[in-house]
Amino acid sequence: MSNLYAHREEQNNQKFDQLAQTLSQFRTTVNHDIHESIQQENGLLDQLNDNFSNLMQSVKRTSGNLSTVMNRNSSLVRIVAIILLAFFIVWMLFKLL
Repeated sequence: MSNLYAHREEQNNQKFDQLAQTLSQFRTTVNHDIHESIQQENGLLDQLNDNFSNLMQSVKRTSGNLSTVMNRNSSLVRIVAIILLAFFIVWMLFKLL
């Protein structure tokens, strides 16, 4: 009886060790996958940040150029305002229909 108990105890210990090893491998795999995913997402966020920075620089440069042109020629300001107003009116009319 004692021999049977020892044998079962040994089997339980082996299965427990096997389970612990499987769990350790699973944790390692999950940690590795999470780490890779985070690295990819950080790269994407860095790329988006660079793109938005470039976009902001372009918008600032364009608005500066527009301000310079508008300050040089006041009749151009009137023409642009009329064109924008006409576009807005046409857009609103199409939106209502």
